[in-house]
Amino acid sequence: MELKKFFEGVESYRLMAKHEVGQNFLVDSDAAERIVSLLDIQEGERVLEIGSGAGSLTYFLAKSKGQVEAIDIDEGLISKLQNDFKGAVDVHYGNGVKWDYAPYQKIIGNLPYYITSSLIERALLHGDAATRMVFMVQKEAGERLLSSVGSKEYGPLPSLISLCCDAKKAFQVGRSSFVPPPHIESSVLVFQMKQRDFAEISKIYKLCNALFLQRRKTILNNLRNYLHDGEKAKAILSKTGIMESQRPESINPEQYRLLSQLIG
Repeated sequence: MELKKFFEGVESYRLMAKHEVGQNFLVDSDAAERIVSLLDIQEGERVLEIGSGAGSLTYFLAKSKGQVEAIDIDEGLISKLQNDFKGAVDVHYGNGVKWDYAPYQKIIGNLPYYITSSLIERALLHGDAATRMVFMVQKEAGERLLSSVGSKEYGPLPSLISLCCDAKKAFQVGRSSFVPPPHIESSVLVFQMKQRDFAEISKIYKLCNALFLQRRKTILNNLRNYLHDGEKAKAILSKTGIMESQRPESINPEQYRLLSQLIG
């Protein structure tokens, strides 16, 4: 389908956008093409699009040399895309929070704000074959995901991102690029995946979540509660160089890795 006609069709879906599932359709074809180009799809790679919506990213994914699959939970839009991209993209009904990410080398999505963290968490913990992921998220979510150690936004998920990949913000997309316009601007994030041991990463992430449960308490108090053993907590911290008075947000991902190793 010709590009201008396709994106005029996307814009016509503005009244069908479902607020309850965070639908905002991207109508800026230049931005859509740029986002897909960041995925750097190579011939034969398996590609997954999370939340295909009205097909703004799907349009350019269909032109790639990858084996592209797309999932969404809106059955009406799925039927549209199955018709639009028959033979080029396999479009499925699917919930991204439950989907199997293991087979895909490249993962992409314009993520709904209310489940952004859950989707990224699942992709990172279960995307065994992934080498790159590209996500468009609302600006505030992007800032939180890329937050640095010591900031009030820093927590288990930014730590997980740091352990799994080199992450960066590629560019920003304005509100006017969507219908209906979201409340704030969006950021496009690129995750270049590192070599990683998934069993180890899962263990570290579980520890991070436990130690951040009461983030205003010291790391000693949180680790004591986690281990149910104050002396063991002190002994482990003494081997890491982490001060007992530090807060969870002041500890970097590699220190969490060391803590996990020492806990065993």
